[in-house]
Amino acid sequence: MSNDTATAPLPPFRGLSPRQQRGMDCVWCGVTLTASTAVDLGPRPLKILDYATRWFPRSCQSHSGDAAYKALLDHSKDCPTCLEGCETGAQLRQAVREARR
Repeated sequence: MSNDTATAPLPPFRGLSPRQQRGMDCVWCGVTLTASTAVDLGPRPLKILDYATRWFPRSCQSHSGDAAYKALLDHSKDCPTCLEGCETGAQLRQAVREARR
């Protein structure tokens, strides 16, 4: 799966365990991830004091679908072209379909 869920809201970084912050565990439920079970949620901006960087959260497959679905709902309510060719909407719908497999 690509970074289609990169706009989905996540739990606050500071509330996550070090393993969740590093992408070793799901950001939602804390289950340990492997290369075959992890879903990349895309790079996210992170500011620590005056230092701007990025972090790379990952989730388990069941929670990535939930995040994509919530992002799709949030996006589509304000997007007048979402059903007529909106690229963001199409990517989020694809992410939801892939997560259901």
